[in-house]
Amino acid sequence: MHTMKPQRYLLLTALTALTILGLTGCRSTPVEVLGVEGPDSLQVNQSGTFTATINEDAKPPVEFSWDFGDGSSAAGNPVTHAYTEPGTYTVTVTASNRGGKSTSTGSTSVVVYRPPVPAEIISITANPMQPDTRTAVRFSANVRGDQPITYQWNFGDGSTGSGANPTHTYSRPGTYTVTLNVSNNAGSDSRTLSITVRPYEAEYCADVTEMNPVFFDRNSSVLNDAARSALQENLQILQDCPNLSVRVEGWAAPGERNPQQLSTDRARAVEQFYTSNGIPASRITTVSRGRVTGVTSKKEGLAQYRRADTIPVRGGM
Repeated sequence: MHTMKPQRYLLLTALTALTILGLTGCRSTPVEVLGVEGPDSLQVNQSGTFTATINEDAKPPVEFSWDFGDGSSAAGNPVTHAYTEPGTYTVTVTASNRGGKSTSTGSTSVVVYRPPVPAEIISITANPMQPDTRTAVRFSANVRGDQPITYQWNFGDGSTGSGANPTHTYSRPGTYTVTLNVSNNAGSDSRTLSITVRPYEAEYCADVTEMNPVFFDRNSSVLNDAARSALQENLQILQDCPNLSVRVEGWAAPGERNPQQLSTDRARAVEQFYTSNGIPASRITTVSRGRVTGVTSKKEGLAQYRRADTIPVRGGM
C-alpha cells in the first residue's frame, strides 16, 4: 500500500479549494443597467438630476457615461443637467466595468419647455391723439406674454372695450384717462394713456379769417335789424367752429359823443348777442378802440366808423 506524503496532500487540497472558489464566488460579474430615473419635464435652464440603477453584484469599479441628447455629456452617477432650448430629449447612460469589457445602457426621456411668460404691456397708442367728437379713435396695444391674453379697456368716459385694437368715439370734448388691463395664466399688467378730445368743427372752420362787421346809428349802441342779420351769420360760424374764439372791437366815429364809452357799449352789445345765443363768454373778448382818428370828416364817410368788428382768433385771445 502506497502512502501519500503529507506535503503532497496539502497542496492538492489547496488547489481544489481555489478551483471551487473560482467557479463560484470570485467570478467577475458584468454590469447591467436596470433603470434610469429623472424628471419627466423641466423648464428651460432648470437643472434636473438623473440616476442610473445597476445590479448590485456588478464588479467594481463601474464607470458611467451620460449623453443628454443636446450635444452635452457627463460622467458619474448621479448627474445633473440643464437644457437651454425647449424640446423632447432622450437621456442615455452607458455603464461599464471590467476595464470596459462589459457595458450596459439605459435611457429615459425628458420634455423641456419654456417657463410661462406673464402678460406685459410694452406700449399703448391712440390714433389720433387729439380727435374731435365725431372721429373714431383706434387704440393699439403692444403686449408680450403667453397666449391667450385677455384685453380690458376703459376709455375713461364710462365706456369699455376688449381686444388688442379697439375703436371708440367720444361724445363730449375733454381730457380722458384710458386704462388697459391685460392678463394671462401667468400674470397681469396695466397701463394708462391720456387723450384730449376736441369739439367737432366743420371743415371750413380752418379757413375762417374774417367775419361780418356791424354798423350803428349815430351816438347809438343798439343793434338794428341789419346788424342782427350780419351777426346771425357770425353766430352760425361760431356754432360750427367751437374751437374758434373772437375779439370784438368797438369803434366811434369823429363827432360822436363820449366815444370811449360808446365804443365799449357797441362791443358789449355784440358780445351780448353772441352769449344770449349760446356762445360761451370764455370765447369772446371785447376791446374799446374809442374814436377813429385821421379819417375824413365828411358825413357820408363817417358811418363806416360807427361800428363793431368781430375778429376770429385761434390759439388764445
